[in-house]
Amino acid sequence: MSIYIEEAEIVSVGTKWDKGKSKKKQVKSHFYTDDGIQFKDFANLIESYDDTIHKHRGAKIKCTVEFIEYE
Repeated sequence: MSIYIEEAEIVSVGTKWDKGKSKKKQVKSHFYTDDGIQFKDFANLIESYDDTIHKHRGAKIKCTVEFIEYE
């Protein structure tokens, strides 16, 4: 059985610079889809996203999974 994710969101938070001043805890990039995605594909997307956005510097990852029962 494969796991299907109905909605997925990735947010990258970090420091932005504006006029020589740093602003912490700013949203640097954001990805959202409600088209659905297979879990394996989402795991690959997260890995690629991290490599692309964070340039192998790494980042702390927070993951929240919400199960919503069908009515």
